[in-house]
Formats: sequence, structure tokens, C-alpha cells
Amino acid sequence: MKSGHVFGRRSPSGFVLLDAVIAILIFSIGILGMVALQGTAVKLAGDAKHRSDAAMLADQVIAQMWGDNLGVGSTFATRYAGSGGSGGSNYTAWAATLDCTSTTPSTGCLPGAAANPPTIAITQTTTPQGAPIFLATITVNWEAPNDAGPHNYVSITQISR
Repeated sequence: MKSGHVFGRRSPSGFVLLDAVIAILIFSIGILGMVALQGTAVKLAGDAKHRSDAAMLADQVIAQMWGDNLGVGSTFATRYAGSGGSGGSNYTAWAATLDCTSTTPSTGCLPGAAANPPTIAITQTTTPQGAPIFLATITVNWEAPNDAGPHNYVSITQISR
């Protein structure tokens, strides 16, 4: 009888190596999962920042509208209404601050805002007493470098005196 064998049994050499390889494989899959999770978390945090910046920028122009003298007739609407990067004087001044590459970017500027300009639509009605009421719909657009398409944030507010 050969040494190392007991009644037809073989020695368990090699099983430790196989166990180690399986353990390394399971550990590697876990690490890859954690890296993917971290990447997704970073992307979602960036998306949330862009959404909150868009909300802040829409609120900025709404605050300007509230502080502005509504005026008579359509002067208020012509100053703020605009789309595609052109429109009233207040619209163009505000829209120029949205893009991070502009000469006067806002602190919460948005990537791709130049290629996807914002829109401000204003409709006017009057109260029963004849005072003007403006319904402003502000749409802020952006597109981060790795996004599949543009995103938007829409804010609707009623402005009256």
C-alpha cells in the first residue's frame, strides 16, 4: 500500500486552491457590484443637483417678475416672454445666465443650456376689478455630457397685484 492513501481514498490536495479561487471570484463580483453602485450614486447625485439648480433658476426669474412693476397691457409679458434664446429684454438677460459657458453664468448654471434654451410663456387675464393677472410658465432645459437627451423643469406661477 502507498503512503498517503487509506483504503482507496486520495489525499485532498488541490481543494484549498479551488476554495481560494472560488472565494476570490465571489469577492471580485462583490467589488464590481460596489463600484457599479457607487457610479450610479454619483450619477443620481449629479442629476439631483441639476434639478435643484433648474428649480432655483426658475425661482430666480419668478422673483424678478414679482418684484417688477406689472405695468399696463402687455408690456410685462413682452419683457419676460421668450423661447429659443430670444424674446423680451428680461428673458434674454436671464437666459444668458443659465449656460455655464456664458460670459455671465449664474452660480447654478446648467450644462447644455445653450443648446436647449429655456422658455417663458406668459398669458394675461384680468380680475373682475380689471387688475392684470399673468400666468407664467417657465421651462428650464439642460443636458449633461453623458445624458441620452435633454431634461427639463417646468414651473407655473400666477403673478398679480
